[in-house]
Amino acid sequence: MKVRDYIVLTINGNVHKISGEQAFMPFSSLLRYEIGLTGTKVVCAEGDCGACTILYRRHSADADKFVSINSCISTSFLMDMSHVISVEGLAKQNQLSEVQDSMIRNFGGQCGFCTPGFVMALSSMYENTKTITEQKVKNYLTGNLCRCTGYQPIINAAMAVDTKKVAPLKSCYNYEKLTKDLESDQFVPIKITVGEKEFFAPTTLAQAAEYKKKHPNVRLFSGATDIGVQINKGRNPGANLMSLHLIPEMYALKHDGDQIVVGARVNLNTLQKFLEGKSPKFAEFLNIFASPQIKNAATLVGNLANGSPIADTTPYLLTADAIVELFGSSGTRSVALTDFIKGYKSFDLKDDEFITGIRFKIPNASSSKIGLFKVSQRRDLDISCVNSSFVFQTQNNKIEKAKIAYGGVGPKALRLFDVEKVLEGQEMTPALASKAKQMIATTITPISDMRGSAEFRSQICLDLFERFVQENF
Repeated sequence: MKVRDYIVLTINGNVHKISGEQAFMPFSSLLRYEIGLTGTKVVCAEGDCGACTILYRRHSADADKFVSINSCISTSFLMDMSHVISVEGLAKQNQLSEVQDSMIRNFGGQCGFCTPGFVMALSSMYENTKTITEQKVKNYLTGNLCRCTGYQPIINAAMAVDTKKVAPLKSCYNYEKLTKDLESDQFVPIKITVGEKEFFAPTTLAQAAEYKKKHPNVRLFSGATDIGVQINKGRNPGANLMSLHLIPEMYALKHDGDQIVVGARVNLNTLQKFLEGKSPKFAEFLNIFASPQIKNAATLVGNLANGSPIADTTPYLLTADAIVELFGSSGTRSVALTDFIKGYKSFDLKDDEFITGIRFKIPNASSSKIGLFKVSQRRDLDISCVNSSFVFQTQNNKIEKAKIAYGGVGPKALRLFDVEKVLEGQEMTPALASKAKQMIATTITPISDMRGSAEFRSQICLDLFERFVQENF
């Protein structure tokens, strides 16, 4: 099998081939220390502050818009086959972009340290939306922190941008030619070995399964929004690393009957936009999942495969009868999510298998009552203390089908089947709600940690159920 021992990408209109140790570096470090693009700042190294924000576009016919991502938690090998613009690349012929110029005119720079990240986030906003409001500006800046505490000049600068002077980012460089420059490497697998470390990127599912069979402990990378933080904290991800970014079918996203099918490489921002007219409650919930930079990199499959009992999407997937699609050396396998999650970071997954996608049902809009809730210390960009999903099918004031799931209440997210059975076929009354709450209290087993005590979590679960009942019955 022919392989290449380098990754290839374009940065500010120039083709770069990266090999050896550089391929394993955080991408922000590659930009700053190897290429000399120091406008990309690093502060938190956790994807929280946005100072490292860059603009990114996949090398693909269906991806013509640049989006913002955090470069500090993206490993360089994940940038293979992509086009990148850093803050230095926005100016053309020594002329600042309109966003940069507006920041100067409206004194949005202040101390200047975090300014490049704000510029990049705002550039992504003007790239991807036409109608600009102050609230939309704030939404796009969710992942950017200003140490000077002076957000108003930045907001003013965003609102003062002359949209007539904002050109699509793909016009910054000759991307038609640059895309052709990358084409010869698009279907060639990658294998980069440095000492005991090895990164592999297959171009087919069969190649991936073969590699995983030889290396059962291989660590799969997707958006790296969690594992990238761990690496920056000094945690070793393992000797063998793999990404599925060169396999086209991993980007599948489609409406199939009453189900949504989501490939392993579909990021949450793409999913959110796709769901807006199909599963609006879930799409709305994804608004508070994370910052735009995180959602442009993180994937639904990655959120599940991380195995966290407080993963924000898992409760909804449980109530949407999600099916996990797997692939291994013996072929494909489908497993109900309720059976797939065995315990804390434990799955029904064979040594040579990996997740290729998730499919879940779309609730019937006319007869469904849906409640999706997340409780955390901050509304945006924070890890949940407790999250929950309620999906009820009703007819003639009776509950035909009840689905209840909680996260953060045990070693894994839970579907409460016994509580559901008590509710089904009944009309919701105060007495029935009280009985359900009593059962919930005895079913969940939360623990105390830095995000909340066991008692707090138990009470929150009851309060969330009560809130859903009051809002829908």
